[in-house]
Amino acid sequence: MPASYEIRAGGDGKNKKQSMADLKLRRLNELNLRLKEDLERPRVTVAQASKESVQSPSNACPDATAGLC
Repeated sequence: MPASYEIRAGGDGKNKKQSMADLKLRRLNELNLRLKEDLERPRVTVAQASKESVQSPSNACPDATAGLC
């Protein structure tokens, strides 16, 4: 009766652990890059947004929701 699981050729535990560590490092670096890009994105303060909505109320509500505003 043949074995249901075969050992992969050339694969030992140390290489597998190293590749997992490399994968985790790559994912963390990608996440770090995305977070840095988010920090660089221009932000609008609440005060600035409220001033803009008061100055141009017609732009604040689209036609579909005009009755709700």
